[in-house]
Formats: sequence, C-alpha cells, structure tokens
Amino acid sequence: MKKIGYVATECYPFIKVGGLADVIGSLFKIFYKNAYLFLPLYKQIKENFKIEKIGEIEVFFSDTRKEICKIYKLSNFSNVILIGNDYYFDRDEIYGPSGKDYLDNLERFSFFSKSILEVCKHLNIKIEVFHCNDWHTALLPLYLKLYYKDFFQNTKVVFTIHNIAYQGVFPSDKFIYLGLPWDYFSMDELEFYGNINLMKAGIIYSDIITTVSKRFAEEIMTEEFGFKLDGLLRKYKDKIKGIINGIDYQVWNPLFDKYIKKRYKTSEGKIANKIFLQKELSLKVGEDIPLFGMVNRLVEQKGIDLIIEKFENLIEKEIEIVILGQGEEKYKEKLLEFKTKFPQKFSFIYDFNEKLAHQIYAGSDFFLMPSRFEPCGLGQMIAMKYGSVPVVRKVGGLYDTVVDYNENGYGFTFLKDEEFIGTIDRAISIYKNKKLFKEIVKKCMQLDFSWKKSAEEYKEIYESL
Repeated sequence: MKKIGYVATECYPFIKVGGLADVIGSLFKIFYKNAYLFLPLYKQIKENFKIEKIGEIEVFFSDTRKEICKIYKLSNFSNVILIGNDYYFDRDEIYGPSGKDYLDNLERFSFFSKSILEVCKHLNIKIEVFHCNDWHTALLPLYLKLYYKDFFQNTKVVFTIHNIAYQGVFPSDKFIYLGLPWDYFSMDELEFYGNINLMKAGIIYSDIITTVSKRFAEEIMTEEFGFKLDGLLRKYKDKIKGIINGIDYQVWNPLFDKYIKKRYKTSEGKIANKIFLQKELSLKVGEDIPLFGMVNRLVEQKGIDLIIEKFENLIEKEIEIVILGQGEEKYKEKLLEFKTKFPQKFSFIYDFNEKLAHQIYAGSDFFLMPSRFEPCGLGQMIAMKYGSVPVVRKVGGLYDTVVDYNENGYGFTFLKDEEFIGTIDRAISIYKNKKLFKEIVKKCMQLDFSWKKSAEEYKEIYESL
C-alpha cells in the first residue's frame, strides 16, 4: 500500500459536525498503518485531546499575505497532524455560527490546504496519494501542481465530492488572498459566474474524482443535480467514480450500543427501546403505534420543507413522529410550533445529540429521509442495522441502498412530492401486518453496509495511482 494523506476538515472521533467526519474516521481507521491525517487544530480538539507542538513555519501566499502555521500532533496518534493558527481555528464553531459560514472561510481553508504541503516539506513526509474532501480542501491539488512539484514529484490526488451543493463560492475580490496568478481567475479555472469557486480546483487538478454513491456520480453530471458544475464534470467524466460510503458497525450496532436502553440482535429487542423513547420524549406510549424517526440537518436538501408542508396530513394519522436536528431558523420555528400543538404525537429536539440519535435509530419503526438530493446518506444504512425501516426518496445513495418492498425489497421509496403521503400510508398498512413487517425488519438488519467492499474500491484507486 502507498502512503495516504487524508485531508479533511472533520474526522470522528476528533471533531465532528456531520457525516463527513464518520466517513473520514472510518477510512483513516482502515488504512491507519499506511496513512497520515491532516486536520485544522480547532478549539474543540485542544479542549478534548492531548496535543504536542512539533514545529512552526511561515506559509507564503503573496507579499501581502504571509501566515504562521504552528504544527502539532495528537499525543497518542503520531500520524495525526494538526494545522494550528488560533486566529483561524480557535473559534466556537467549525464552519460558522447558526448554520452560516464565517466570512473568512476562503482565507481559513486556503491556509489549511497550503499549510499541509509546507508541513510535509518541513517534516519530510512523503505522501504518495493525497485524499482531499469537499471544497475546503480543493485548493491542495492546485497548489501542489503549481508550487510543490519538486517535492511531490510522483504524488497523486483523489478528490471526493461529498456534497456538490456546497462549492466554496466567494466574491472575486477575495482572489488576492489565494496566492495564485490572475490567469487562474478565468472560466476554465476558478472563475464561476463572476465569483470564485474553490471546488473547481479539486475537479480540474485532482487525478481521480470520487463521489459517495454510484447513482450520485451519474446525477452530478446532469443539469438537475449538478448545481451549475454539470458541464465541467461531464468534461472530466472519465476520472469520476462513485463509491458508496460504509457504516462503522463498531459504532453503529444495536448488539453493543452503549447509548440505547436495551441491546438487541433481533426485532424483538426493539420494543423496549421504543417504549423508552416514547416515555423520554413524552409521546403516547404504545408498542402498536408506528413511530417515524428523523435525524438530519434542517435544510431544504434533506426534505424538511416537505415534512412541514405535509405535516397536517401526517399527524392526522395514527402515528408518532420524532425529529432531531439543527439548521435553519424558519424550519426550527415551525417544528417547535407543531410540537406545542401535538405534544403526544410529535417530538422535536433542536440539537446535535449523539446519544439521542442512537436512541431514535433503536426506538423508531420507520426512518424518514425525503431528501431533495442525497449524495450517499448514512442515516438510512444506520437505521436498517437497527431495524428501522427506511422511507426515502429515490435519489443518489438512497437509490443505491434502499429497494422498495414492492420490488421484493426492504423499504419504502417515492420520487415526487405528491407520492410522499401515499408512501407513508403504504408503510403504515404493512406495519399492521405484524408477521410481514417483522420479515422486512429482519431483511434490513441482515444487510451489510460495512466498509469492507468500499474500502477495497478505495484501495484499488490508491494503488492504481
């Protein structure tokens, strides 16, 4: 195996905001013996882990922008390199407050990307394949090929698009901070409708582009799902490959989950968890009431607007719904209003709560993911391991991982908004047939979405480069 350098803005268990952290944490664990991990030194890492300073260097962008990079490593992980700069990373939030970006995220993450290359030179770390993730790290392949070819003579770059909706788009007047010749502010480079688009650098200058499901790899080359980059992606279609994410079953497994009320191996074990969840959330207690769970960000992408739009139709049914997540204020206010109006049938928790997320997976009968688009989705795969039957829109990774019951499958799928309530009705109808529903739950729990197959595909890519 080659020496891999994972470059990401979050990684479980060190720092986590969303699914990206789980993905990088799993890959790093699998390839640990042959890998380095590069992370920003956030305030939260300093507070929760022992770190050691191992150096300090200057990172040059231009005559008007020179930054100091303090180099650290985790005390118990010599191959976890932390890029330190208190001005950029010693903040209360990772990306920005209340779901919004910090205004200087271009400066923060251009510093992160270039510093990694300088640190490798300074410490003489010979990375053979960098694996960069999303727009925050997309400048690294460009900086590497423009300024660091002598040190990284044979180094290749894999760039993974986890979510194409977030591309790192900034006003053109910030281009001076990137330390790039003005030639790179053009339509064929980083210019994007008069702005800067950092994700374009990752697409153009990486050697392989991966996305987090096969279906999503096809979708992003269409106008509907490409978010105005579909033309560029079609140009580079020969280097795009879809690899479905996996689940870490050492973390997500009802057989030894430390967060749930009762550990279980079969569907019978779910009942105690369901009753516990109902009591904890002050819902009406009853094992025969279908309980629909949702753990997600409160943004339009995740279909939360559809839930709100159809809420009156949903809540009139003999069901219960619980939603856990953080996000946009307009959705938060509406869901809190529903919670006040229907306290015994609907629970909403505005939080990022790892423990409660586990309890919802274990206690719910169905798991809702009506996403407008979904590059991969981890929630549906986790839910199935816990015997929570997915109700999903047939897009992206949801298309790749959930087969409808009517197609001899183990979930409930729809495509158009107007099909959503009918799909819920179909799920409730099947739920009433206890024997049949038990068979579907059993199918879900027996599926294998571990990292084994996906890791082999990544290994093939690394070795091919």
